[in-house]
Amino acid sequence: MILLLVALATSSVMGASRPNVILIMADDIGAECLGSYGSTIYTSPNLDRMAEEGVRFNNAYATPLCTPTRVMIMSGLYPNRTGFKALISKEPKTRMPAEIKTFGHCFRDAGYRTAIAGKWQLGQFDVYPAQPVEHGFDEYCMWTWQYKGKKTSRYYAPHIYENGRFISGTEKDYGPDYYSKFVLDFIDRNKDKPFFIYYPMALVHSPFVHPPRLEELARSKFTDDLPKSTVAFGHMITYMDDIIGKIITRLKDHGIDENTLVIFTGDNGTHKSITSRLPGLDVKGGKGSMTEAGCRVPFLVWWPGNISPAVRDEFFCLVDILPTITSLAGIKVSRDLDGMDLSHNLLGKNGKDREHVLMSFKKWFFVRDKRFRLHEDGRLYDIPVTSDRERYSETVITQPEHESPRQRLQKILDGLMAIEDEYGGATGLTSKTER
Repeated sequence: MILLLVALATSSVMGASRPNVILIMADDIGAECLGSYGSTIYTSPNLDRMAEEGVRFNNAYATPLCTPTRVMIMSGLYPNRTGFKALISKEPKTRMPAEIKTFGHCFRDAGYRTAIAGKWQLGQFDVYPAQPVEHGFDEYCMWTWQYKGKKTSRYYAPHIYENGRFISGTEKDYGPDYYSKFVLDFIDRNKDKPFFIYYPMALVHSPFVHPPRLEELARSKFTDDLPKSTVAFGHMITYMDDIIGKIITRLKDHGIDENTLVIFTGDNGTHKSITSRLPGLDVKGGKGSMTEAGCRVPFLVWWPGNISPAVRDEFFCLVDILPTITSLAGIKVSRDLDGMDLSHNLLGKNGKDREHVLMSFKKWFFVRDKRFRLHEDGRLYDIPVTSDRERYSETVITQPEHESPRQRLQKILDGLMAIEDEYGGATGLTSKTER
């Protein structure tokens, strides 16, 4: 009996010492869309506060499109290794294979309660209803995407699959409210045990329709010359920001904010129809393109009492999330990963930094360091990270004096391009850049 009590006490201490992790990934939002990254027209007070109180990475990168980033972020593997290099098709039997292990498995196997909410879009739930559970999540609340051969709504009159049950909302119901309520309820029910939440949000993807509240706040920085679509998009950013504010408030209400690591990022660049504004610079959305605007995303980390406020210029690729968050949670991952553990950048410790970003998308590849970006077809760009104007300039260079960095980057790029598909994920993929 004494041994049992000791074991239970030890288990309780271990559980209390392990941080909760909430990973939030917005849909179609480049770094240029947040005030903390210089936006002059969008209002995002909660994310801006998160940046002030936590760590903001200036050089974080995703793939330029939904599917490859979603598989990459969960698996810690490059798209050309999993085969998910483009947009997943709508063929009913196409899905992310169950054998691809995710961070959901890592945390669930380590004794965490795990949940996912928002957008999956890696297979159809009416064909493969057990997908979230198969990929490591105890509970789920997801937009269905395609259901019985028809595309469903993520926003008004949403169609949702929640813990084995399909829900059809009315025209007055707003999907993001369902997903966020699920997240808040999960926090309430698991506040006394370690939990992992992956929240791939439905916002701020098209169609650009106004959310049900907060329009006055959203309009506080708008100029009179903005197109209607940009106005609606900006309103969606503010609504997204408010949801994140509610999550942080709930953590504080339960007194678990200092034991909860919160990360915010995006899956790819902003929609090409949206032009955002930085001081003295307009930035056209680059979704679907292997450019700075297509791949550079916000990356904010908030963990009060554990990480000091900082702005980091080191590189971070979303393939690095799995090894980084499992390291911070003290979880050992035995399988090989393409991502790097960059937790030292958050903790102010010494460690190996990412010297370059590697990116794979469809048949295209690039390698980027802090000055140059080399593509598979030999194009070399001079895009230093020292200013937004320089980084978004997309300046091609051919001067002979740049032959040395070209050769250096080519060797690195050759290594990425040599990686072969191990899972057959390319089957059923389309070549489209829009959903």
